[in-house]
Amino acid sequence: MAKESEFTKHRRGKFLAIPIGVSMGGGQVKPGNLVHQVYARRRIAQSILRNHAIRRVAGFQSSAFSFLAPKLFRRYATDLSALFNHHKELQWNFDNSVFPAASFNCGPRSVSIRHFDYNNLSFGLCALTSFGTFNWKEGGHLVLHGLKLVVEFPPGTTALLPSAAVEHSNIPIGEGEERMSMAQYAAGGLFRWVAYGFKSAKQLSSTAAGKTKRVAIDGNVGERWEQGLDLYSTVKSLNDDHVLGL
Repeated sequence: MAKESEFTKHRRGKFLAIPIGVSMGGGQVKPGNLVHQVYARRRIAQSILRNHAIRRVAGFQSSAFSFLAPKLFRRYATDLSALFNHHKELQWNFDNSVFPAASFNCGPRSVSIRHFDYNNLSFGLCALTSFGTFNWKEGGHLVLHGLKLVVEFPPGTTALLPSAAVEHSNIPIGEGEERMSMAQYAAGGLFRWVAYGFKSAKQLSSTAAGKTKRVAIDGNVGERWEQGLDLYSTVKSLNDDHVLGL
């Protein structure tokens, strides 16, 4: 049974975070639905998912992803649809979002310390939306450390960033202020599971033929990064990338 401290003190900061959805990693042998052993926390998570406003935010985050990176979005849609069709026990959080997992950072002062979300798809995008009542001119800014950028992040704002590749955090907010946030994302292990024929790397590599197949899938060092970057759109290619997907 999970301890309360596991939800309120973690590598992203000291605030209540409730993850829910489908994930792969941390010792899992196959993709699975995140389960909260504490009944009260499970009810809270389910009530959040049923909230109409939260569902609309989830849909907006997914739509923003589709608009800004249509080729990458189609990769998510194709691979994750195959995953959920193959494993009928898996459950989508939202019927209007391509993301398989979400984290609700419930505050009251959800301000992240600098970190990478290294379990997410390395070249994938994470959608973040901030909520609360705080002076966004003085606090709550989104900091992208490797890019040396500090961006104002008012309540109701959504950002999309490659959270596994770009170290990020938030500037603290003022005393008496409140800040919450919602993130949607996808674990890199889900995409590997699909690419390996719905098997783990260990299972695939158990035969000579499987080892050969894995080498072909994984490619050379840096090759997958190039393939991932090619899924991003530029200002010049964005319109064509949308048209080609129709």
